[in-house]
Amino acid sequence: MSSDEEIGELKVVYDFIAQAKFKKAFASATKVLDQRSPPSPDAEEEDPLRELFLFVVTKYADQLEQEGKIEQVFEIIEQGLEYFPEHPELLNETGVRLQRYGRSLEASICFERVLLQDSRYLKAYQNLQNTKCELVERWHFRMLNDVVRNAAFRAAIERQIAGGYNEVLDIGTGTGLLSMYALRCEGIRKAAACDGSEIMVQIARDVFGANGLSDRICLFQSFSQDLKIGERFSLIITETLDSGAFGEGILETLIHAKKHLLLPEGKIIPAKVTLHASGYQSRALTASNILINEAFIDDFALPSNCLLSKEGTKCYDAEDVGRIQANDDFKFVTDTVVSLEVDFNDLDSLMRYHDGTEAGEVELICLDDGLLLDGFVVWFDLQLDETQAISTDPTTSTCWNQAIFRLNQRLPVAKDQRLKLSMSCKDGALSIAHNLNSVDNQISVDEHVLEFLNDNEYYSSLIEATEGLDDMEKVLDLSLFPYAGLKLLKEGKARMLFCLDQTEDLIEFIANQNDIPMGSIMLVNSLQEIFLLNDYTLDLIILQPVDVFGQINSEHFCLYQSLLAKLKPIGTVIPSSLELHGSLIESDWIVKCSRVENPELERFQIDKYLASLETENHLDLGPFSYRNLSNNVKLADIPFDGKLHETALELALCEPTVAKRVHAILYHYKIGFIPERSMLGTDRVQSFAKRSAFIIPKSTFHGTSGDEPGASEEAQIEQLHITVLQNHGVIKCDIASVRE
Repeated sequence: MSSDEEIGELKVVYDFIAQAKFKKAFASATKVLDQRSPPSPDAEEEDPLRELFLFVVTKYADQLEQEGKIEQVFEIIEQGLEYFPEHPELLNETGVRLQRYGRSLEASICFERVLLQDSRYLKAYQNLQNTKCELVERWHFRMLNDVVRNAAFRAAIERQIAGGYNEVLDIGTGTGLLSMYALRCEGIRKAAACDGSEIMVQIARDVFGANGLSDRICLFQSFSQDLKIGERFSLIITETLDSGAFGEGILETLIHAKKHLLLPEGKIIPAKVTLHASGYQSRALTASNILINEAFIDDFALPSNCLLSKEGTKCYDAEDVGRIQANDDFKFVTDTVVSLEVDFNDLDSLMRYHDGTEAGEVELICLDDGLLLDGFVVWFDLQLDETQAISTDPTTSTCWNQAIFRLNQRLPVAKDQRLKLSMSCKDGALSIAHNLNSVDNQISVDEHVLEFLNDNEYYSSLIEATEGLDDMEKVLDLSLFPYAGLKLLKEGKARMLFCLDQTEDLIEFIANQNDIPMGSIMLVNSLQEIFLLNDYTLDLIILQPVDVFGQINSEHFCLYQSLLAKLKPIGTVIPSSLELHGSLIESDWIVKCSRVENPELERFQIDKYLASLETENHLDLGPFSYRNLSNNVKLADIPFDGKLHETALELALCEPTVAKRVHAILYHYKIGFIPERSMLGTDRVQSFAKRSAFIIPKSTFHGTSGDEPGASEEAQIEQLHITVLQNHGVIKCDIASVRE
């Protein structure tokens, strides 16, 4: 095809794009690619057709997705990859779509292919971290590293097999650890294991193979209720318990197992679970559930107790109460009582609790005057057999969190006041019934929006930053909730507000409460709609620079330059600056949440097969135990754009430290709302944006490798050379070198 012919064909592609006929645009673009001469390997110029083709593929895939033609989406993406097999954007886009439809393992391969080409393509890096968390949730590492739990299960399994219960089925085997304990017992006659997760079954298969046990166990990728094996076992072991004991379906699992998989005189490990309940007070837990920011309530004349998290009081959350207590933000308001007890070896007991005919009726007694009841905390004692037990009591160190049931109000209580509760696990769902919730009408909003609204210091800083502004025509407020923009409308300082529609009900409620005409508020579905405005239209743009998990807001950063085109020459952008701050830390807790750190599991080689699923970035950190190894310093300025930026610096340790004790870079942000004001950090106790940490890989301290100087794990190090990368609105910290 001649260049003139190609230009003519490309015009056809552009015409179809203008008409939103992406199927025809795709066909025309592939025609051009089929007929053109292959580009020279030495060609340095960027191929414009490559980017045009990516745009067409993306739009056509979006169109097919909206029509529900999911298989065709992947067919046209595969065609695209035939033309440009190493196109990073197309590979990344493919991974995003695969992840969206639950094909996380395939998605991770796409992201890894991108990073093999360009390790600085941080969009794929972030997507890969997220995908790994989906493939193996982070609690799995905490569970595997829980030596108390592991030892108790091992002892119980050994005792029962020695007692003649030597035909074993491991339900929900995960990495195969409990099966490994069984297989190493003398006298075991047969063993089988099952798990519903493809990736976990693959890991378990590899672990059994590495330990020479593949021929001694039957492994099934299946939920136990779907097993069709025609055999029964004398011992069933399972550890399918969440923080509320029953959330992973253990009642249904064991009812089916007792009926179809266990011999009549067989046993189950664990044998019994006992649940405990207590009332609590905690601002941190309340801030994500109801509105408690008095300044916001007063500024907008809101009735008390008017907002409730969408999650609200419907179910429970899992929280590490011990870590919250360590931050002096959790106290018990009542005594603690046994609320429920289920015998896992008694089929009648299992069925009664499952069908709701049996429940626990309890009464809690308040400990003192002047306290607020925010909800109830539940934990359990797990009796594995006659001698072995585990507790998830908040005062113990355990891999389990506790179950938190929140009220929809902060309820003042008096000393010796009695609170009646009913706890049940009907249909396998733990619930608490009581009459302590408010009956006020409440608007449901996302819990992250509530956390944002309840950050009083951020609210005050943002409102102060807009105080000197007046007589504005149009304002764009992209905050999680546009309270600054609404306040400007209320005070008559702005005439039109553009904001996202994700909190439409709350925006309308506040507008009505404050006589703000809804006609002065333009709700948009996405940032793309803002680009329909004429240039030089906006007087003020308010960005959301950081999200609740502790990441920078990649969409806002990548589209920042395009948004600036809509700003008047004398317009204002808030915030004006962002900085990354951090320090080196030692923390066994954060390491055990991120990788296998257990000599026993290393002997079983479980760490080897989980290594590829370890993550380097731990987001959304609440309070946890750590020790600072360096001063908290500024790591980098974070420019508002999606371009590549690199900052190199040296982090000196406060004192020489053994390399293997340097675990992570704990980081947060400082936000400059306007140049002349002090910056606000996200390391505050009540910050809506949580701190995060870059985990330092163990391989960093495995000695010299090529041209990259390292250090042995036992070496005393004094300084680390850090590189901070920013690209595509994503940040990554790397250890460039180590100085002993």
